[in-house]
Amino acid sequence: MKSNKKRKAEIVAARTKKSEKNSAYINPYREPVPDWAVRVNPDEIVYHSLFMDIPLFYLDREFNCKKCGKTEIWTAERQKWWYEVAKGSFETTAAVCRECRDKKKAYVDQQKAHLEELKKKKPHQNEKFFKKT
Repeated sequence: MKSNKKRKAEIVAARTKKSEKNSAYINPYREPVPDWAVRVNPDEIVYHSLFMDIPLFYLDREFNCKKCGKTEIWTAERQKWWYEVAKGSFETTAAVCRECRDKKKAYVDQQKAHLEELKKKKPHQNEKFFKKT
């Protein structure tokens, strides 16, 4: 069992840690905008929600890949590209890491190449028999 002094010291330490964490938090919805931040161009965003505000700037966000579970960072520059250039929905976030995305792209390219090979291949002599018209 802990004494009251030890317990009080633990509570104070936990509160200090929490306040340090909150003071380090930067709110992207309020001024001032940091010098290093990537600013949002609200004219370029496709925005459909009545319940979400548009931030003033983008921050790097951590996310876990839904395929491999790896933790990755979605950079502010990529967010700007996704929301403003590619016109992605503002309610979406990154879900798949670059590695898994590249693997899927390679697999799709391999399938396309295989289908192109099949198109070039000479048809079977009895293909009309097997096709139902």
